[in-house]
Amino acid sequence: MKTIVLILAYDGTPFCGWQRQAGQKSIQGCLEAVLTRMHGGHFTEVRGASRTDAGVHAEWQVAAFDTDRDYSPERWQQAINAQTPPEIYVRSAREAPLGYHPRFAKKGKCYRYWICEGRFLPPFLLNKAMLSRPLDVTRMQKAAAYLIGEHDFSSFRAIDCQAKTPIRTLTRVDIKRHALPYAYPVFPNEESGLIQIEVEGTAFLKQMVRIIVGTLVEFGLGREPSEMQKILEAQNRSFAGETATACGLTLIRSLE
Repeated sequence: MKTIVLILAYDGTPFCGWQRQAGQKSIQGCLEAVLTRMHGGHFTEVRGASRTDAGVHAEWQVAAFDTDRDYSPERWQQAINAQTPPEIYVRSAREAPLGYHPRFAKKGKCYRYWICEGRFLPPFLLNKAMLSRPLDVTRMQKAAAYLIGEHDFSSFRAIDCQAKTPIRTLTRVDIKRHALPYAYPVFPNEESGLIQIEVEGTAFLKQMVRIIVGTLVEFGLGREPSEMQKILEAQNRSFAGETATACGLTLIRSLE
């Protein structure tokens, strides 16, 4: 027996999320169906580093499974890619010590969120970004600075979050504006840009990044940055902003 580790990228749009759910299409379920066939019908569990929600994407999700098949990592990569839906792609494969679990091996995660400023969402950003009115990035950056470090993030967790503690540590929150990457000149009435928010930390609560993004949007629309401290201290979900849509969120790295 040996353990194979996969580095995955996927478009989460058609899935109910990472985790296997009866009667629904999940990333974990699709991978397990493929690997179970490759193991002659013997159920093969896939262990993931992160349980991304419905509609959330990934560029670097780490997963692992145990096998008694004597295939090279390259053969596993090719075979899985040949049988999974086009929305799931194995970027690489490698061997690891038997029983390796990505969730316990990771040291942190990094997420990226895209916000498109303007009146309309360009087609190439469909299911990849949230639409918003123009935002003040400087205000957002000042507000985000209050989130760095170890805090009680109760104000930024979903109501049904099952985590034992709301204490989490954020190491980085970067916010940048980019021009929309059109191949043709932007028309004068298209007052829009693309805002990139990256959030990195040792661990996250349920929907924590999406709630942070939704709250930062409020600051971009005019709230005073110092109010972020009051939101943290309140330790109450009702003090933070709306939960941003799932489609704009991508897991870009699981830090091992």
